[in-house]
Amino acid sequence: MFKFKINNTEWTIKEVSEAEINNEMKNDFTLGVTIYKSQEILLLENQANLIKTLKHELTHVWLYEYGHRQDDEKKFDYEDICEIVASSNDFINNIVEQYKKQVEVDG
Repeated sequence: MFKFKINNTEWTIKEVSEAEINNEMKNDFTLGVTIYKSQEILLLENQANLIKTLKHELTHVWLYEYGHRQDDEKKFDYEDICEIVASSNDFINNIVEQYKKQVEVDG
């Protein structure tokens, strides 16, 4: 388990079993999920794309914490996407590096 803060809100990253992530998402092909109500990111343990999935889920966190709606009605144009990538890049890379260091320590 790894904890980080964004906008004074503490979030937790957990690597979980396939059964646990499937229970949350009700399907069997989810690699990661962001749960806003409990400020958690769940990552499917032992997957080949763990860091890519973590970056994806951290993008959901960043969008949520900075007030960007994430529903099927919202459309982002090219300028929105460029601004999101530019603004979230340092945050995401910083958390990923901290997470990787903790995983190395925890073994």
